[in-house]
Amino acid sequence: MATVTNHSRYLSSHLDAARQSYPVMPKRPLGSTGLLVGEIGVGTSALEAGWLATVPDEEASYALGLALDMQASLVDLASVAGVDRSLRMLGLAMRQRRHQAQVCLRVAGGPEEIPRLTEAALKSMGTDHVDILLWDRPIVAELTGRDSAWKALSALKAQGKALHLGAALSAPAELGAAMGRPEVEVLRFPLNIFNQSNAQVLEAAADKGLGLIAAQPLDSGWLTGRFGANHVFADSRLRWSRADRVRRAALQEQVEGIVAKSGTTTIQAALQFVLSFPQISCAVASISAWQQVVGNVDAARGVLDAAVVAKLKDLWLREIQPHPLVP
Repeated sequence: MATVTNHSRYLSSHLDAARQSYPVMPKRPLGSTGLLVGEIGVGTSALEAGWLATVPDEEASYALGLALDMQASLVDLASVAGVDRSLRMLGLAMRQRRHQAQVCLRVAGGPEEIPRLTEAALKSMGTDHVDILLWDRPIVAELTGRDSAWKALSALKAQGKALHLGAALSAPAELGAAMGRPEVEVLRFPLNIFNQSNAQVLEAAADKGLGLIAAQPLDSGWLTGRFGANHVFADSRLRWSRADRVRRAALQEQVEGIVAKSGTTTIQAALQFVLSFPQISCAVASISAWQQVVGNVDAARGVLDAAVVAKLKDLWLREIQPHPLVP
């Protein structure tokens, strides 16, 4: 078993007071589900092996536990194999405190894979249900015509293994198709400064009472400001070519210039920008350390100036919408 580092011992001894007294995450209703969720939820992709394989389990579990303490309650996971590291880590963090988490599980595939991956994920997490079960990235034809997959999802809900159903999608056309399904209560989709295309469906989705979860609010980490045109990625962000990185770096400079006089950091401004859409219930930001949990709480407790929001929307309309970035 991995040992806890000196850094972990430091944080565990110094953050006990923070666990008890630090301001908690503001809440929003998740559509008409009846759930009240933290405005910034916890993404777990960075906790999978291959991203942070050198980080001890204890540190990952501590960060997730701190998120629950600070009421960043919605935790977003994908069940790829059913035994994914993030599932196990959340299970450790939720031990004796399952009621503090609102688990949003994404499963891909058809009517055979959906129940199998859901059951395996429940076993890995040590829980008998998830709060939100999302069909992960079906195409439009499947959304409108594959009733067998929807029946599989509905059966899991009828069995009490999922409290609410929905879909995790990428584009406005897919979201529009999903809104026509009676089973759908929650939608998850990308939304950030560099990808505002899905903003066009927010009002219609909210009018239907759907809970709306914004994914990738930091654009796979680019909007943290840590990367530049010469950065070499060793993960899925290899999809960004040199030309993509050069363009992103130039746009990032413009974002930082717009945000510079707003009294907040670029990371916080990126999160607050997504939360400036009142229809959004929760923005899911991936974490890899406890400091990010604290920073997310700080971000949610602030409001981005309306003039800054308007300028960031205008930047997308002028320079990105006509020629979208590679996601």
